[in-house]
Amino acid sequence: MHVAFRKIMLINPPAALRLWEPHSENLGLGYLAAVLRQLGYQVIILDASLFRLDVSATLKRIQDQQPDVIGFRLLDVTMPYAIDLVSRLRRQGYLGHITAGGPAATMMGSEVLNFVQGLDSLMVGEGEETLPELLAALNSSGSPKTSGDSFSRILGLCYREGDVIRTNGPRPHIENLDALPFPTRDTLPHILRWGRLPMIISSRGCDGHCVFCCPAAMNAKSPGSKWRPRGAGNVVDEMEDLQRRYNVNHLDFLDDNFFGGGEVGIQRAWDFIEELRRRGLRFKFSVECRVDNVEEDLFKALRDVGCVEVRLGIESGVQRILDRYGKGTTVEQNREVLLKLKEWGLPVKIGFIPFDPTISFTELLQNGEFLRSVGYPEAFNYNKIEVVVGTPLERLFEKERRLTKPKPWIRDYTFDDPAVALMWKVVQGYVMIKRGALQLADGCKVGLADLHALLRGERVGS
Repeated sequence: MHVAFRKIMLINPPAALRLWEPHSENLGLGYLAAVLRQLGYQVIILDASLFRLDVSATLKRIQDQQPDVIGFRLLDVTMPYAIDLVSRLRRQGYLGHITAGGPAATMMGSEVLNFVQGLDSLMVGEGEETLPELLAALNSSGSPKTSGDSFSRILGLCYREGDVIRTNGPRPHIENLDALPFPTRDTLPHILRWGRLPMIISSRGCDGHCVFCCPAAMNAKSPGSKWRPRGAGNVVDEMEDLQRRYNVNHLDFLDDNFFGGGEVGIQRAWDFIEELRRRGLRFKFSVECRVDNVEEDLFKALRDVGCVEVRLGIESGVQRILDRYGKGTTVEQNREVLLKLKEWGLPVKIGFIPFDPTISFTELLQNGEFLRSVGYPEAFNYNKIEVVVGTPLERLFEKERRLTKPKPWIRDYTFDDPAVALMWKVVQGYVMIKRGALQLADGCKVGLADLHALLRGERVGS
């Protein structure tokens, strides 16, 4: 069959550097690219955020490649750039199909098509099955427009049919993650040259009930298990592949919760440990989990096979706030686990949310006292509570009549205590200064690494 839509460009739009993590691989696009390449499509990944491209530079890369289909990954922080890119592409005469997926697309659904007029379709939920079906339907129709029965049968798809926006049924979760190919690693040579870590996703989802959690709310959009693990052997196969191809011996697990919930998650962790021992592999790695996943024997075993960092969502040193967020943990439990991990020789980074609209200045001081009592662990996230569209937290704030909507994809609020509001402004100022310093330092580091590579005769462009 003649394939009219063969050249696909997957784009992570430009975005500002987030304070708590350096840019690294976009494994979401990597998985999509791997699946499409298995099917014979020509796939180009353009990570404009990673390479700090602005909208004009991103637009030029698209124009140079002239893809048949463009797919954007949408986050709330990248939405303005994606809107600008789509608008400019259409004004300049691009006639190909433009689709989008990712967290913002999943959480907002067909609403995105209302304010991004140049988008043809939207993928809600996981895209590894939806995108190939969309491309097959486009090739069958021979047109970049979505019209006809073949599009109405694609689960997880929102699309335009003339002036009407249609929303199909939800796409079930992919339960057998081992059936997916390993993600494409097109940007990994750059990541490694810049001294950053490769990432692996060994499971999807989380069985927690935190009301602010975007991944949990995204999972709820699709039928299926809340937490889905890859097999331990499959995960270690990917680790070995990275070691063989890229000489990798230090990596970061990007799971929302490495251990999931219940005995299945704990047993998978023990199987992972045993698989590393059986193969005689030695890696350094980090994991993220909940406080109630921490068990002494298991975590000491993880330490012994290479775990060098544990990331925990502690969130608050105030019990009222933990209960308000649906964390299912206690302040004392958090303190005990942090001190135990320190005792076991496992470095910890924490997610911490000291600012909530209802918090009092006294409670803010309690947060400071909690951090002091556990030795001021490094934070991978230190912020006010963020309200993501579609989460239970959004519904809670709506009920409390405190929510504002500066943009269709942004939710905000004000603080009840004026002293807390003033403190937040002080913290914001500090964050802006630190972000600027990080961007400068990171830019210098990347520039020097690229210069050394150029002097060695290596290719450094994206």
